[in-house]
Amino acid sequence: MPKGVDLESDPSARRKSTRAKKMMNHSLLDDLPEDIVNSVMKGAKNEVVMPPGFNPSDDSEDEYTPMAKKGRKKNDSDFDSEEEIKPKKARRGRKPKYGSSQSSPMPNTPRPNSVPTYQATTPVIKPEPGQEETLVCLMCPETLKVDTNARFHYSVHYYDANAFISLLKPEDLKDGKAQDEIGRVHKYTCPHEGCTRRKMGYKEMCVHLATAHQQLRQLMMEDTRPGIKEVLNRLYPQEIFSAVKVKQEKGVPVPFAPSAPEVDDSEDVDDPTEAKVEAPKVFKVAAPPKVFSVIPKPEVKTEGTSLGPSVDKIHNCLICNGPGRSNKDGRKLNLGSGLQELKYHYSVCVYNEGGLVPFIDPGQGSVKAEELEVYGAKFRYKCPFPNCSKNQGRNKAIGYKEYAIHCGVAHHQIEKWMVANMRPGLEEVYAAVKIAREEESMEMVDMPEVIVEEMHTCFICEGKEREGRNLSFDGSMVYQTRYHYASCYYDEGAYLHEYPPGAQNTNEEGGPKDILGKEVKYHCQEKDCSVKRKMGYKEFTIHMSNEHGGLEEVMKVDHREAVRNLAGRIQK
Repeated sequence: MPKGVDLESDPSARRKSTRAKKMMNHSLLDDLPEDIVNSVMKGAKNEVVMPPGFNPSDDSEDEYTPMAKKGRKKNDSDFDSEEEIKPKKARRGRKPKYGSSQSSPMPNTPRPNSVPTYQATTPVIKPEPGQEETLVCLMCPETLKVDTNARFHYSVHYYDANAFISLLKPEDLKDGKAQDEIGRVHKYTCPHEGCTRRKMGYKEMCVHLATAHQQLRQLMMEDTRPGIKEVLNRLYPQEIFSAVKVKQEKGVPVPFAPSAPEVDDSEDVDDPTEAKVEAPKVFKVAAPPKVFSVIPKPEVKTEGTSLGPSVDKIHNCLICNGPGRSNKDGRKLNLGSGLQELKYHYSVCVYNEGGLVPFIDPGQGSVKAEELEVYGAKFRYKCPFPNCSKNQGRNKAIGYKEYAIHCGVAHHQIEKWMVANMRPGLEEVYAAVKIAREEESMEMVDMPEVIVEEMHTCFICEGKEREGRNLSFDGSMVYQTRYHYASCYYDEGAYLHEYPPGAQNTNEEGGPKDILGKEVKYHCQEKDCSVKRKMGYKEFTIHMSNEHGGLEEVMKVDHREAVRNLAGRIQK
């Protein structure tokens, strides 16, 4: 189309399409003249517009009922029974299971190398109240329920007859029976793996083994009294085994079970004849599975092992809960599973009485036990056993109290104290500790030479500076101690007569002008010295004092007695 043509002013300039136009909502009456339409439609009723959804082929006599407004669904009555409900969309990312009609093109094709098996299952019917299976106890006139309290009831009877003595020997057996039945002193734990680890008394332990681990069954099988076998068969019925999976041999065709044909239950309304009733088809039912009786195998005990439950005996500390003493922490100690806590408690009590000092050397000289420095402010200890956990990693040195208690527990020194201080009631504690040590293949040995590091605070500056605290006499740390004392003597001016700065570097007061060596420098005159560089006055005097004996000469003439006594201990 040429540019510059106005389509609004000249409609004929529009390009017309040759395609046929679709007439939307067009009536033929609109093409006739108005007078002809009026004459033809004279006397006719106005056209009734039907609502959407009206079906003109519906010849029922029911009147049309408009649909209710859409709202919140209250119940299933809001929907017509013939209305289609859209199925829920499947979640994305989930694949259909094997054998579904969407994923498998052959739904009736079984998996390879498998044989379908058909097993008839018997429904379990729960009896109504009052209809449970019951039996009368042979040992008392009480009526028992087979599925609930019968096994427990018979277990108590066998316990009262001391039938469990051969299966579980009590720790306090006296006159043919256990003295502590409820577990005030002796407690037991079930030995079966995967069972409860709760601690129980002797009676509860026996009943638990009888009901939970079929010890009652074993006792009843050995009982020859009349009627016991019938009760045994009712309490422990024979088990039924059936084959579920069958291995398919190669070359043998896989059998298929015929599927039942689908039956069309729909009725034909237009057919006036009666519907034919087909006789039910009869299918063969597989034979019931065979019943095998199960005979329990006798338990075989191996040498050196015990199948009985572990025993936890309660014990009260003989030191802190002795005559005239009472300590809550020393009560109810455990000689079984809590033996480590018991050893720790005894080590603390014996340490508080000074009983560990003869066995664990404090290394503080001839000092009484009550005068020992025990918190590591002056003496710090390391465990003398190289493979001990206290020497692994970045463990710091400890005080004597912690060191002594550690050796008492971890290195069996509390056991040595028990041997030397045996008293009534301590024999069973010593026996439990000894057995536990022998089970770990450990030996009770004497303590090696103590490894102690003596610490002190500088006697000159009295720890006013951080470097003056915790000075050590240990061989690897004595150099730092000597350097600190040499620096303190320089601050006091003790080297002016021993090492004069010279006329060039002396001020009016007699002190050095340049101590850092900016203008005047010094160098060591000793032949065997490895330091060849030049130094300032301060560094030079400290070097001469620390490296070439000047420190000992100054300390020997010091007016403080503690410093004079220290001179021989920090020699190189």
